Amino acid sequence: MEEKQEFTLEALELQTGHYLSLLHALAVAMTRCVIWRNADTEDKYNVSQLFTFVKDFDQEHPIKDNAFYMVSAEGAIGLSPGMEYLTKWMFIPTVDEASIEKLQSDIQQLEAEEQARIEAEEQAHKEAEERARLEAEEQARKEAEERARMEAEEQARKEAEERARMEAEEQARKEAEAKARREAEERARREAEQKAQQPAAPAASRPKFCSNCGTPYKSVNAQFCANCGTPRK
Repeated sequence: MEEKQEFTLEALELQTGHYLSLLHALAVAMTRCVIWRNADTEDKYNVSQLFTFVKDFDQEHPIKDNAFYMVSAEGAIGLSPGMEYLTKWMFIPTVDEASIEKLQSDIQQLEAEEQARIEAEEQAHKEAEERARLEAEEQARKEAEERARMEAEEQARKEAEERARMEAEEQARKEAEAKARREAEERARREAEQKAQQPAAPAASRPKFCSNCGTPYKSVNAQFCANCGTPRK
């Protein structure tokens, strides 16, 4: 299946060589010639001059039905009422040293202006990049400072919590020790009181007879058996 071809107005003009505006015709003629003379007044135009004339001419003299502009192989521009052989040439290619020098000067000026514009854009681009780099560095610095501040605050908070925990544990330990000490003292005090309140144990009774010979001791305080001399236990 063949693809459908679509043509723009400019492409159609280039294919036919018939231009619907003097400006379009000039755009083609500029590739073939740089100086023209008016076929009626003999006035000469360089590219920039003819371009200014053409813009005003197209606005003031819109083209009529079936008419079109033509461009010769040499760069001449003419208006045809509908048939190419009826074309009336409006601008004829010509050579003029003064005009050529003026055109070259204009071209050099345009090139200089374009170079200056490019350099200005390049400078602006570099300045924008430098400004963006500085802003990025400043942003990164602020973010680093903020991150460091937050980390320092977090570290300080953790240290404060750890210190508070240790202090609380130390306080709890001391309180537990004090409590244990008080309880021990209280327990010792109670035990002492209970012991003090208990009656003293009676002294153990001494044997009344000698364990060796069975002779009775003559007195309660006797230390030896009067019969065999065995010590009293």
